[in-house]
Amino acid sequence: MNVHKLWEYKEYVNVNGMMLSSELISLLQNSLTLLQVENHFLHVQYWGQLYAIDADYHIAVGINNDAINDRKYFYTTDFKFWGLLPKAKKKYKHLSLLATYPFRGDPSLKIKVLDESLEDTNPDRCQQMKEESRLAATISNICEEAEICARGQLLKQPDGTTVINPNYYGLTAAEAKHLKSYQHIRIPQHRWNSNLLTRPDYNYSVDFLDSVDQDIPNGCWNLSLEQNGSVAYLKSLYWPGMMYFHKIRTPEVGFLYVGNGRKNLDVPFLL
Repeated sequence: MNVHKLWEYKEYVNVNGMMLSSELISLLQNSLTLLQVENHFLHVQYWGQLYAIDADYHIAVGINNDAINDRKYFYTTDFKFWGLLPKAKKKYKHLSLLATYPFRGDPSLKIKVLDESLEDTNPDRCQQMKEESRLAATISNICEEAEICARGQLLKQPDGTTVINPNYYGLTAAEAKHLKSYQHIRIPQHRWNSNLLTRPDYNYSVDFLDSVDQDIPNGCWNLSLEQNGSVAYLKSLYWPGMMYFHKIRTPEVGFLYVGNGRKNLDVPFLL
């Protein structure tokens, strides 16, 4: 969520089971404005909060010239120091899904993760990683699977860079009802013509991303229209605590994750 609009977005978030307190908003705006100035970011967004035993992690995103490839993720527990999250390694992304105990709130803490799918004699059955690596891997997994935007919110320019659309005016009421109007904020994983084959109004500058209606299994996203149909809410069943809202026919949009960082791996069996 745009850090400069947290007061405006509070009403959309707080009616949907999450809380952005006035104290938290004040801390975030002061702290993240400073982060933006120090790093010369074009945009800074509040990404969300991961629960931890001693001190919760708060996550922010700094965006520069490319809204997909030029994103940096930061974390803090005290709003004074923002640490840059390291790039998540594939091994840690797998291990983070196996870690069952809660985050501690200490990035330097070394934790052990047991991979029960491996045999007892396998040396990789029990592996060690820092909590900072687990945090980076968890954020990366959530971003890859559940960080989303509305169609048209991101724009691909002729030179290939992706920017936040300055002329975005929102989805119509009819568009907001369909999952294909919402897209993953990630490098596309499906063939470039996936949307071309399913959309009569295809436009490559806005349809270059994967739409969430292609996600498996069908039903892993919960889309609802609330406040007399004026606000669309989208939640991932895989990542409880993830929420995206969009006030229809306006540029007002926001993504927020507030949770324990655990993926619900049982979703395919529940649907």
